[in-house]
Amino acid sequence: MRYLTLSLFMVFACGHQAEAAPTSIRCDGKYYQQQQPYFVTYDLETNHLVYENPGGRSKLPGEIIAVSDAQLDLSLRADGGRILLSFNRKRNVMTWPGMPANELGRPLLQHACTDVSGRTMLSVFGQPEQFDSKRLDPVDAFSLTCPGQYGPYFVTLDRSTKIVVLETQSAAETMSGNVTGADDSSIRFTVAGRSGQFDLDWDERKRLLTWIGVADNPARPTTTHECVVTKPRSIMEFYPHLVRWR
Repeated sequence: MRYLTLSLFMVFACGHQAEAAPTSIRCDGKYYQQQQPYFVTYDLETNHLVYENPGGRSKLPGEIIAVSDAQLDLSLRADGGRILLSFNRKRNVMTWPGMPANELGRPLLQHACTDVSGRTMLSVFGQPEQFDSKRLDPVDAFSLTCPGQYGPYFVTLDRSTKIVVLETQSAAETMSGNVTGADDSSIRFTVAGRSGQFDLDWDERKRLLTWIGVADNPARPTTTHECVVTKPRSIMEFYPHLVRWR
């Protein structure tokens, strides 16, 4: 009986963990009759969500304000106020309410949605003008958790799409970059942000991340940190940053 109870507990625990993971959906929006897909990632444990607009150039935070087996009622924090919408979990349809008779140019919109692989911090990548947003889709992605002077920092990169996003200590800054080279044992990449541009080398065998120093610059010495490899960090990690600006 004891073993049966333990087995049932393990099954329940595993099921609970699987359900607790953030869920990402891709919805087929349209703009002037052109397909403009967007993504919504939500977490039923925290009732938080992140919306990625078509093309992925901007993100909005939001909250789940009501939950049932059939529907999620959502609230986005937009410029000037809240936008309410709902996701039908049975039909996989996102509904954006409209105004009567399309007043103010706002018609009722309904978009078919599908489950996709969890959106990651790669979605935060700072895009240049000419950019294929499909590169934000995780293919062969992973994250690193590394010890910094004042706390951990995080790197998320994808071997296939060559995208890199680095979150500095205490989430003070998010830097974007690209993989510049790779071989059997290491991945070299460059990231840039307000703090400047940095070249790094990840040794996959030794689990060491090296920040390559700048000659004649004592403020930029070569430093190496031992890091832990994890699954790619969820876009939900960006929710607190988005909320601070809304």
